[in-house]
Amino acid sequence: MSYRDLRSFTEMMRALGYSRLISMENFRNPNFPLVAEILVWLVQRFDPDADIPSDFGSETERVLLIRSAAQFMAVKANVKMNTKRLYQADGYAVREMLKATSLLYSTLLSNDSQQRDGEERAMSAKAAASTISSKMHELKQVRNLVSQITSKGAKLYDLLGKEVELGEVRSMSVGRQVEINNIESGLHQAIEFVRHEISDTKMKMENVSATESSLDSKIEKRKMELERNQKRLQTLKKVRPAFMEEFERLETELRQLYESYVLRFRCMTYLEQQYEAAEHAEQERMEERQAATKKLLEQLKMEDGSLKLIEGSSDLFTNQKLVPSDDGIISQSGDDISKFAVTKRPSHADRNGVRTGAARPVTGRRNGTRVFGSMTGGKLDGDSGSLDSDSDLLLDGSELLGSEDDDDNDELEMDPSATADGGIRARTGHARKPPDRHYDHSDDDF
Repeated sequence: MSYRDLRSFTEMMRALGYSRLISMENFRNPNFPLVAEILVWLVQRFDPDADIPSDFGSETERVLLIRSAAQFMAVKANVKMNTKRLYQADGYAVREMLKATSLLYSTLLSNDSQQRDGEERAMSAKAAASTISSKMHELKQVRNLVSQITSKGAKLYDLLGKEVELGEVRSMSVGRQVEINNIESGLHQAIEFVRHEISDTKMKMENVSATESSLDSKIEKRKMELERNQKRLQTLKKVRPAFMEEFERLETELRQLYESYVLRFRCMTYLEQQYEAAEHAEQERMEERQAATKKLLEQLKMEDGSLKLIEGSSDLFTNQKLVPSDDGIISQSGDDISKFAVTKRPSHADRNGVRTGAARPVTGRRNGTRVFGSMTGGKLDGDSGSLDSDSDLLLDGSELLGSEDDDDNDELEMDPSATADGGIRARTGHARKPPDRHYDHSDDDF
């Protein structure tokens, strides 16, 4: 707090017309009653109809007063006050109140200057407009007189038109003699009528007094009943009901049950959400597996079709047939066997354990595996001589060509050196021969 702020605040409050004198020493120590009074006065200066509490006896009332005043200033005057400093009620509160007082003081100064300017303008314009106003007033009076003359002239014309008839009636009335008895009877009737009205008024006045006394008695009875009921209410408030302990106990149990219900309901909702998420994930995994299986089946079908197409094309190209002999060794008919080679790759296991296979050309000799057969061997009964049979080709006399148990590529190749003695040499890619098994084959076996 500065001396300048305090001096400005006191001068502004004095100029604004605050009834109480504010000295420099009022805010050396916290003075909440004075701050509350000034806040209420400032709020009423902004809006005389504002509803703001003026009590500050308890802490709650003080907080409510400060909060209401700050909220009013922020909404109505667009002045932001620090409620904490206002509650301190010291020099810092003076700084906050100075915001509102400076706004009122500047408004007062502007109004005074505007009022002085307005008075000067009014004085200058009054002299110039006096003649105009007087002439306008005269013009209005002339217009009113013209309208009155017109209306009265019309009425006079109508009355003059009726004067002939009215003159005859007037002369007849003046010439007629009036009887005294008729006049007396009319006066007596009027007097009786007035007396009757006076008696009715007196009766009503008496009834009003009686009604007033009855109402007073009823009011007294009601007051006595009200006092008795108030005393009874006080006694009932002091007496604790017998069922109150049970009510409090049941209320506590109900609150505990409600908390348990809320906790279980939240847990159940969370578990249902997790269950739905797990079901959704499982459904997605099943759909992915089904799609992968369907894709693999289609791939296998395509590979089987391509393998059959390759084998059929090789048979058509060579115009030869491989036929098994009685000894289980493949033989081939034809003279151009040296120009022909059949290759077949066994299926390999992919990631899902499904074996796929495709034909590939012979690239070289591996492991020395051979297939021996006669060039002129006959066909077995019931055999078609195609390469699709499991007994068409024998590898080392123990394995079938194209078997699913073999994980390597089987390759058949024609050996040019063996064409003279009628032998067919076959090689398998990546074929592993058991170490303890040995087979001796020669051309004499055929």
